[in-house]
Amino acid sequence: MFNTKITTKIYVLFTALCLTVTVSCKKDEVTGSVVDAVYIASNANTGSGASASTTITNSASGKVSVSPAVARVYVNTLKNFDVNVNYTLSGTAVAGTNYTPPAALTVTIPAGKWYSDIQIPVINSPLTGNRTIIITMTTASNNVQVGMGSDRNYKTFTYTLTN
Repeated sequence: MFNTKITTKIYVLFTALCLTVTVSCKKDEVTGSVVDAVYIASNANTGSGASASTTITNSASGKVSVSPAVARVYVNTLKNFDVNVNYTLSGTAVAGTNYTPPAALTVTIPAGKWYSDIQIPVINSPLTGNRTIIITMTTASNNVQVGMGSDRNYKTFTYTLTN
């Protein structure tokens, strides 16, 4: 079902990204520890073979015939507690016409896990032009900051619906 080589490459690349992000995060000036943070990005896109590359972005697109729209919320350090992340939805796509908003605008990253997915069901209806669903993280539980670094990058995610 899963290609072990690709899964291993994704894990290694994700671990390297996490280490890079962890090392480059702004340090807490009082304690010197890494600030706990969550960030939102698309799934890693990995090609096949030895020349595979991974791209982590805060946007994605998909046809209205493919559901759901997915964004992945990550923690920058592994936690021994659940992290609940609240978010809002905006953009040019219309709730109830282009997508069905989740009942609760919260995603939980379970203790011991690196990420959890926000899944937004897409309604297969014709579009007159591309429409966007913008996911903006607003708060996180347990004193975890939203976004990375001093400029809080990767706290928003744009999913573009296409025909």
